[in-house]
Amino acid sequence: MPKLGTADPVFYRRWIVANGWSEAAGLGTTFVLGRALAPWLEHATGAVVVLLGVLAAVLLGTLLEGLLVGVAQEAVLRDRLASLRKRTWMLATAAGAAFAWLLGMIPNTVLALRPQDAAASPLAEPSALIQYALAAALGLVAGPVLGFAQWTVLRRHVARAAWWLWANAAAWAVGMPLIFLGMEYVPWTGPSAATLLAIYGVCGAVGLVVGAIHGRFLVELVRPRRS
Repeated sequence: MPKLGTADPVFYRRWIVANGWSEAAGLGTTFVLGRALAPWLEHATGAVVVLLGVLAAVLLGTLLEGLLVGVAQEAVLRDRLASLRKRTWMLATAAGAAFAWLLGMIPNTVLALRPQDAAASPLAEPSALIQYALAAALGLVAGPVLGFAQWTVLRRHVARAAWWLWANAAAWAVGMPLIFLGMEYVPWTGPSAATLLAIYGVCGAVGLVVGAIHGRFLVELVRPRRS
């Protein structure tokens, strides 16, 4: 396991900030657009409509979060990996985001497609503790899925690149519950400006935390080695 240090504080701070603003802009805008589409999706019926909604969510997550985070991270990473080809990290991040969003949409899609029994009682909503535990488990799985394509790029430039998968698992095991927790405090029925500000604020804060966690690993991975 690499020693988790911050011997390169400038790089570390830039990495955290890059993740913060890009998650705020990318993930935040994805949630905002999803909120705008929610009233239509709630009244939509039929498997085709449900699957189209899933496709829209995956595309938004890929184009907004994946590409923006990839661009922001690559701009910082190229300062340490001069041989990193332009747009390779960005495209890998977008690909990872697509798979992670697809994985995250599976539970809701299965529930939406299950046969509806009018006589059956609605499923009881799990407690907050269970929801956060499930969110952490989802992040633990989705993190390496998100980071796998990045690993295929990183392994060409650094030793022990496999630790990047563990770094993403740790980061998103914390970040995913924070998203659920933060959204509980968004004033959904308040003024539109306050709602938007809260959504972007939550996503930005999650990006900072996630960047701080996997950034500790990355600092060590990209540190120049002595012969």
